[in-house]
Amino acid sequence: MTPLRAQNRLVILAVLGAMAWCIVVALPSFSGRASFTDALENRLLDLRYAVAGPVVPAQDVVIVAIDDATLADDATAALSRRALLAFLTTQIAQSGATTLALDVLLADRGDPGDDMLLAQAFGQIPTVVAAAAVFEKDASLPDRMIWPLDVFRAAAQAGVVNLSTDANGVPRYLPLLVTVDGEMTASLPLLAVLDFTGLDATFETSKLVLGSRHVPLDQGFNMPLRALGPTGTVPTISAQTLLDGPMPESLAGKIVLMGYTATATGDRFETPFSLDTPGVEVIASGISQLLESDTLRRDQDTREWDAVHACLVTLAGVLAILFLPLSRGLPLALAILAVSFTITSALFASGVWLSAAVPLVAAAPPMLFAGGLRYNLERGQARRSERSAASLRRFQSPALVQQLERDPDYLARPHEQELVIFFVDLTGFTALSQRLGADGTQQLLALFHKLTAQTVEAEGGSVFNYMGDGALAVFGLEPATGPADRALAAAVGLVNALSSARLDQAPQERLQCRIGLHSGPATLSRLGGESYQQVTASGDTVNLASRLMEVAKSQNATIVASSDFCKALKQGTHVAQADAVHVPIRGRDGEVDVFCWTVAQVSKLYGGGRVGNRA
Repeated sequence: MTPLRAQNRLVILAVLGAMAWCIVVALPSFSGRASFTDALENRLLDLRYAVAGPVVPAQDVVIVAIDDATLADDATAALSRRALLAFLTTQIAQSGATTLALDVLLADRGDPGDDMLLAQAFGQIPTVVAAAAVFEKDASLPDRMIWPLDVFRAAAQAGVVNLSTDANGVPRYLPLLVTVDGEMTASLPLLAVLDFTGLDATFETSKLVLGSRHVPLDQGFNMPLRALGPTGTVPTISAQTLLDGPMPESLAGKIVLMGYTATATGDRFETPFSLDTPGVEVIASGISQLLESDTLRRDQDTREWDAVHACLVTLAGVLAILFLPLSRGLPLALAILAVSFTITSALFASGVWLSAAVPLVAAAPPMLFAGGLRYNLERGQARRSERSAASLRRFQSPALVQQLERDPDYLARPHEQELVIFFVDLTGFTALSQRLGADGTQQLLALFHKLTAQTVEAEGGSVFNYMGDGALAVFGLEPATGPADRALAAAVGLVNALSSARLDQAPQERLQCRIGLHSGPATLSRLGGESYQQVTASGDTVNLASRLMEVAKSQNATIVASSDFCKALKQGTHVAQADAVHVPIRGRDGEVDVFCWTVAQVSKLYGGGRVGNRA
């Protein structure tokens, strides 16, 4: 199987695996079941509450709190709890309140006289008293109800005050209807609102219709609770102030929710805004939400949007990582997650509760897996590229390889620049190869090519072509100081290196070469077809340099350089050691001035020292 096909299969498997994981994560939320994402969702939900901030409660809801100050008042010391509730109920009725919701369980028998007194007080104002569902066997289904005493049920309606909390005890839902033993009971907040407004309640699949108001509902007739704000957001009056008389200016025309907030009495809850919120205020926020304050939509439609949202985020993030370089794909995937959370936060502020945890949990593991896969693929590509580059370095000069690595389109169009052209061939190669045979000739050429590359590249030149017993090199391919001087140094170094080299088959042979040097404008270009190309230099400068090899042979010289080359030398003293001749050049009109160095003259250059591999 080719690497490309294997890579495509891995990509397909990664995408399919990501979608499968997304379904596993989204399915519980989609079906309304408890999910391992719930804990994270609740934390992110509280974060969105902090971002969105408090909302304004309904103006028709007031809490009368039986607080520590009330219970400590001397006027209440002689009263029983039922007598105190009866007195406060009378004061609330005389204040002109429209409806009373009493968040107190009246299930235990008290003094018969006090119980009757409280029941009679309920007759002064439409009242809803608390009932509670008890969950014993299954946390999702109630087993029984705790009802108020019959004397109170005869004088007031009874409504359920249960709240649905998360694992940390934070109220998240208000059940509007609770069924026990086939009997359905409405919640206290709903009954209080219906009594206050005089409207009928119509339950549809995902909403409660109260006149023209539509309240979004989740599964099981559960209303998502929107926390209003810190403790005290709902207007609250201490019951102590009612001991002195009615308060029509504060309670007239209101729904009054009365309950205990005193220390060690009544329910306390943690909310997104406060660590210790009285249960009566949570119930009041539900009443406010049913009346007119901002609702919170969490229904089957939003759960379906969660699944689609999670799959889109996961797919987009995984594809970004798989198909873009990891340095770009990973930041883009993280940006997608950030945009996802921003969207859910903006929608939450407008009253739509989309899950922030489901897309995060759905996307993070596949993105990590895709990141690991992409990292391994890029490492494999890097290793293959390095092997290719290493192979390329074996066939091209280092300077040329560096150019191609920096710019793959290098010399896609021919380019003319000033270059020093360096031609070299072995002297007496034909006769020597006959004596050496095939193996010896191969050793000779390997040695010649090795020494040529070493001396040329040590001086910053580039060998373009090896032509059997000859080679073409250029200097000045990259900006450098004194390319002509470097070329001459390389020529002297190569002459010295060859003269010092010995062949195993013919240790007595003293190797010699001829070198032609010329400087001028040359055209660099690529030659070949689309599948294979090579870089070469061409033009009159190259042609003249190659013809200098013939001059070297005719003049019995080792190095021959044109006058243009010698003019480019910064160390002109080397030219003084050469023989200047005026010779014809095959294929050119007229004669050309050249400078020739014999073996003896070459040995005197650079003080007679070896210059090969010079720094």
